[in-house]
This record gives sequence, C-alpha cells and structure tokens, in this order.
Amino acid sequence: MAAHAAREPGRSSGSFRRLAVVLSGGGALGAYQAGVLRVLEAVGIRPSIVVGLSVGAINAVAWVAHGFRVEALERAWLRIGPASIGMRWTSLFARLLGLVLVAIAALQILLTILGSPEIGIGYLLRRVPGSAGLPSLVLDVLAWVVLGAIGFVIAGAAREIEDALARSNTQIPAATLRKWFGRALLAGATLHVAAWVFGWPWPHRFSATALVLGTIVWTFERGGRGGDWLHDLLVRLLPESGGRGLWRGLLRQRLLERLVAQGDPARLTDGSVHLMVNAMALDTGRMCYFVNWPDPSPEFRDALARDLADLEVVTHPEPVIRAATASSAIPILFRPVTIGGRDFVDAGMFSSHALHAAIADGADALLVVLMSPAMFPRGGAAERHLFEVGSWLLEVGNWRDLRTELHTLPAPWSRDGQPARVCVVEPHDPLPGRMLRFDPADAAELMRRGEADAWAALGHAGWVVSRPATRSHATARG
Repeated sequence: MAAHAAREPGRSSGSFRRLAVVLSGGGALGAYQAGVLRVLEAVGIRPSIVVGLSVGAINAVAWVAHGFRVEALERAWLRIGPASIGMRWTSLFARLLGLVLVAIAALQILLTILGSPEIGIGYLLRRVPGSAGLPSLVLDVLAWVVLGAIGFVIAGAAREIEDALARSNTQIPAATLRKWFGRALLAGATLHVAAWVFGWPWPHRFSATALVLGTIVWTFERGGRGGDWLHDLLVRLLPESGGRGLWRGLLRQRLLERLVAQGDPARLTDGSVHLMVNAMALDTGRMCYFVNWPDPSPEFRDALARDLADLEVVTHPEPVIRAATASSAIPILFRPVTIGGRDFVDAGMFSSHALHAAIADGADALLVVLMSPAMFPRGGAAERHLFEVGSWLLEVGNWRDLRTELHTLPAPWSRDGQPARVCVVEPHDPLPGRMLRFDPADAAELMRRGEADAWAALGHAGWVVSRPATRSHATARG
C-alpha cells in the first residue's frame, strides 16, 4: 500500500454515530470508486451502512467482504476487460456469423429447389420438354439489377420520401396493407408455379427469393401462432441469453464470487454492517432493496413503500452476490437475474432513492460517490455509435437521479459545516473512459482521480484536515 504522511482522520468518527457510504452506478467508471475507498481505508473510516447500485453494488459487496480493505478490489479493476465480465464481443460475432451462414445455406438450398425447373416441380411434371435455363438466368440478373437500382434510388431519396409521407393525409390501415401484401404474394406464387410447370423463361431465383422473404415478413406482421413462433425462434437464436440480453452475465457473477472468497463471505451477513443492494423488479417495475439484516424497522419499511420500493431480506452470502449481479445487469446488454422466482435488472438509470433509504435506516451522515461531473455530464453530441450513445444516456440517468436526491434531502442535511453531514465525492471534469469501455489503463487513471477527489471532498466536509502524499496506483500496485 502507498505510504501516507501524518494525517488526522478528522471528526467523522467522533461526531457521527451511523455513517452511510453510497456507491452509485457507472459501469467501467466504477474503478473511480476503488480510489475513493482507498482513501477511506487510509483515514480509518468504517461505515455502519453501505449502499450499492449497479457497479457500486459490485464494489460495495467486495469492500464489505474484505473488511473495508480495498487492495483486492484495486487488483481486480486493473485486470478487468470486457471479456472478464461477460461482454464477449468475439463470441457474439462468431454466433451471429454462424447463424447467418446456416441461414444462407438453408435459404440457398430452398431457393435452388424452388427455382430450378430441373429439380423442382417442373422436373416432376415434365409438361414441357427442354429448359429455359439461359433466358431465365438473364431475367434473374436483370431483376436483381433493377431491384438494386430501385434500392439505390430509395436510399438516396429517403428524406424526400419521408417528407412526402409526412405531408400526405392518406393513412392506410395496417390490416388493409397486410391483405394487399398477402394477395400480391399469392399472385406471385401463382406465376412462379406456372413458370415452373410450363417451362416459361422466368427469373426463378429472384422470384423464389422474393416469395420466401415476403412470406416471412407477412407471417411476422400477421401475428398468430406462426408469427409468434418465428419471433420466438429469432430472439432465442441470436443472443446467447435466450433473447433477454446480449450476454448472460455469468462471468460478472463469477468475478464477484472470487473477490468475495478472497475475503470473508461471512461479513456480508453477520450484521456488523448494514448492506443494501438495489435492483429493479421486471414483474412490477418497482425498485427492490436487498438488505442483509434480519429485522428492518417499520419506519424503514414504510420509507421504502413511499418510494415505490420493495424489500428483500437476504441471510446468506450467495443471494447477496446474486443481488449485486442483478443490480449491475444493464438492460438489453445482460440477461435479467432471477432471485426467488423474480427477474431483476440494473435500476440505476430509472430511480434509486438510495440516500433516503440510508437515512431511513438511521444514518446520521452520508458519504456519496458520484462518477459524473458536478455541473453536468459531458455532452452526447460527439458520440459515434449506438453503444456510446447508450453509455452516455446511462451516465445522464445516474447523474440526474442522484443529483435530485442531493437536492431533496431534509433541511438538516447539508454539504456545508464543519463537519458537514453530507460529503459528496465527485469529479469536477469528465472522467476518462466510458461506462461500457472496460480498460485496465483507464482503471488506473480512474482510481488515481478517485483518490485525489476523495481527499478534496473529505477536506471540504471537515472530515480530514490534510491530504497526505501518495504514490500512484500504477506504482503502488505494479
């Protein structure tokens, strides 16, 4: 551990009976919290209540299991990459590629049978001797060229087409469109079969392709048993998690299990620290707090009920770990986590009410760790692709929710005073990296920034007198 100069823990331990540490969400930016926790260890701050949301739940569980020592958590962050938490882009690409190849092979076999006079119905009926192979081939090529030209024109004029449709007052009911589309498919199938049977020159491959794809689209749109079956087949084949997320997230749970095993799992439920982990229940849309003590007070239960939150008491380390895994299951990216027959996901961007929950549990001081700048998160105008935009929106959601919490605290709670009852550790400039970019190089800088901001925040709150000299994480941890 880095060497520290002489320091004074300040008045936090003497003035406050029940300190609560609240660790918010932030994905890969969670390494910042490890730097903050390192400072708390250095000054000897040991909270009575720890609240964790999303990645903050992962950090909170590991921190409590290690008796508020942070070395193992730091080592883990310096090794975490996308694959180590289950964001396996290579496996997703390989799965999609394999499915596309299977689909292409199956489609080509089907189209060869449907579109060939030699091995299709034309071969079986033999109504017309000979073959119209060359004319049909030429027509196929011309049909694809025409279709490609139409597609090029539509793509180039997409904005003008959208404007024209917006100005038009004509609205055709969806049922009527499906009826017309079905009739067009039926007419096309009739012509295709006639060309098969009578050996007419016909773009067999193009016609068969259009009929197969059109039938699939029509079945999807029509709904019913066939449409539902195709939909279920698609969502179950594409992601590895059965259509409920891109990834299952089991590696994230295994990572936390290893971290907890390196400490003392019994600390998670021995009652020495009140641990709260928040997730959202998919069946009700309500927040759910998983707490590790057996007798939550009626006042605490009432406070959660007012905030549209449920309460689940967990008494063994394994469900605590699963609760933290659920709390960090970002919707769409990770499959929901099932606990007690109910599915839960990350609640960070929806609503947390974490500060009020800590106060309801008897906290008389709060230390809150945010991972977005004090004024506003970095702008989203420069985001380049879908995942960067999604990452920024998650960041904004976390920022808005916890900022609202800070502004609506009861009157006695203030960030001013010596000591203040609320200490907020937050960056004053955008942090390096992104919520979904797990990179050890970013983690080292994030921990350094978290450490520096923690000393500044503790000093401002009057919880420490001075910041000692420290070595960088890269030097200290190697």
